[in-house]
Amino acid sequence: MPFWAERAFDPRLGGYVTELTSEGHPVPEDRRSCLVQARMLYTFSHAYYLAREDWALDAARQALDFMMTRLKRPDGAFAASVSLDGHWARADLVDFYDQAFVLFGLAWWGRASGDPEALTVARETLATLDRTLKDPVHGGWREANREQGPRRQNPHMHLLEAMLAWFETTGDEAWIDPAREIIRLFHERFFDKPTGTLREFLEADLSPASGQAGLIREPGHHFEWVWLLIHYNRLTGDKEVLAPAERLYETARRYGVDHAGLVVEAMDPHGVVLEPARLLWPQTEAVKAALARAEFLEADLAEANTFLTAMLATHFPASGPLWINHVSAQGEPLSRHVPTRLLYHLTLCIAEHARLCTPAEQDVVMTI
Repeated sequence: MPFWAERAFDPRLGGYVTELTSEGHPVPEDRRSCLVQARMLYTFSHAYYLAREDWALDAARQALDFMMTRLKRPDGAFAASVSLDGHWARADLVDFYDQAFVLFGLAWWGRASGDPEALTVARETLATLDRTLKDPVHGGWREANREQGPRRQNPHMHLLEAMLAWFETTGDEAWIDPAREIIRLFHERFFDKPTGTLREFLEADLSPASGQAGLIREPGHHFEWVWLLIHYNRLTGDKEVLAPAERLYETARRYGVDHAGLVVEAMDPHGVVLEPARLLWPQTEAVKAALARAEFLEADLAEANTFLTAMLATHFPASGPLWINHVSAQGEPLSRHVPTRLLYHLTLCIAEHARLCTPAEQDVVMTI
């Protein structure tokens, strides 16, 4: 974490860069991404929450300062990115996915720092999201204020994550109302009950997407929903989410995990693998899902360690703070650079593992 706080931050122009080279140097870029700043705000806020070390609080504040001074729009939303020559870039684009992560990062900043302003900004951001992108006819929120292709379950999933984080931070039931709407959409629109899979893409009216887009299923998102559904049950007592969570886990485990114990990129509704390559983030979500099942559903904790061991062996071939993001089915690296945004996935994965496992079991992650 201290390595990333130092290497990924740009002290001259501000903000965190999108990628590092495989040697750990910033990759030059002409704009800063809102998504990266929001995820780094979460990452270092969580680090400070756990360790109470000043460097982590400072690193989180640097992300927040850039977001507030360079990315926050007058209407309360956050721009998708800003150019580094001082001019707005994509300033007119309000992206649902970005706003969800802004809300998530603010929840953890508020929890870690005690800054009351985090709640004020979050309420304004959610109000702007509702005013700008809420779909009063079909439900949920649109992708952006300029429609770009099909609608997705993914930003809804991350808004659910943000709402649960704010509920845990404040205890205010108001944050559960949007979460309940997203859970309703999960049951009615996202979860494909006959196949036990999760739809990725939908039409404007939230009916299943046509063509190839309607066939795509990402096992990593199956696992991510498992963790969220189980924790939604923990926070609300809603038991109706547990059976779909188990079905998603079973389907992803059976069809979306290859012979090496790694989660593949994509499959179809019937379990036929469409893309056998492996990305890092789905591996972290498999670990989280297995941990949640072990904590609340009396499943075997060993499966989480199995997923984690496979992830480390493949994506962290050398000891250190860098990883290989994309690996072929044959184990060959497919990516040259190291994305900063993935610290979000790693942080939550490792924090959950450390919270639930004994010191001996935690030894498996000491190479990171």
